[in-house]
Order: sequence, then C-alpha cells, then structure tokens
Amino acid sequence: MSLSLEQKSLYLILFDRTQIARSVAKTLDEGKLREFKIAVFQKVNNLTERMDKGELSEEDIVDSIDSLCSQFGVSFGQSQKPINVMLKYHFYLTRRWDARSKTVLHCPIDSGVFDRLGEKGMSLASLDKNKYLELQKEIAEKGQTGLDFDRAYDAQNLQFWGIL
Repeated sequence: MSLSLEQKSLYLILFDRTQIARSVAKTLDEGKLREFKIAVFQKVNNLTERMDKGELSEEDIVDSIDSLCSQFGVSFGQSQKPINVMLKYHFYLTRRWDARSKTVLHCPIDSGVFDRLGEKGMSLASLDKNKYLELQKEIAEKGQTGLDFDRAYDAQNLQFWGIL
C-alpha cells in the first residue's frame, strides 16, 4: 500500500520543516532539489510499505540514505534527516504499537542531537555514514531506541513552548 495523498501532504510539510531543502540547496540547484525531494518520497514510500508489512530493516534505511547520497552528491547527514523524520512520524501515526519497527528506526540526527551527544561543531553537511552509524550506536548504548532518544527532545521542545 503506498502513501495516501494525505500522508504525502503531511510528510511534505515535515520535509519542509526539517529545513533540509535549505541545507541541500547549498549543494543542488533548484531543479536538482526538486529531483531530490521526489527521490526522498520514493524512498519513504518504499520504506513505509516495508514497515507496514513488518519487513523494514536498518539495512533498508541505511541503503536508502546511501542511495540518495550517491545519486545527488549530498552528505549522508543531509540525506538521513528527511528519511528518518518521515519514518518517525509514519511510525507514530500508523504503527505506534509495533515494537519491532520501533527498534529498527533511527533517531533523526540534527544539531540538537549533536549537542546532546557532545558533538559540538558537527553539521549535517559534514556527517558521513561512519559517523552517523557511530552516533546511532551511541544512542543505543544509552539504552534507548532512536525514537525514544528523539522523543525526549520533542517533549522538551513542547514544554519550552508551553504546549505540553
């Protein structure tokens, strides 16, 4: 089952909210940025289908991110952010009860995660695959799933704004 119109609309808002377009635009011209966005959605569609069937693996996620890097010449950090954010929200909106998927999903890496892991000075543009995998492993060693680690930040952010 592919993503519905409503899911695509919501995930496009999430893509734009991650500010990846701004980061990637430093590397890609407007036409390539459009192609990048389309490719991200194709990857997310495939990954969410696998998640919905209970077949999603970490390797699927990493391979999809790697493919975007190779195809568009952007960093692993820039490619992982929209993939991981959209998978995160797909999980919470449709698979929340699925413990297996929760353990497979990665924490979306951004400046807040860099700070919480003591990686000051890192940027998405400089994040390569090896460092990305190292950070995901560090999160797991803290005894949390990637989503739980990210959820703590979400709760803190909502509290800051008086929403939670």
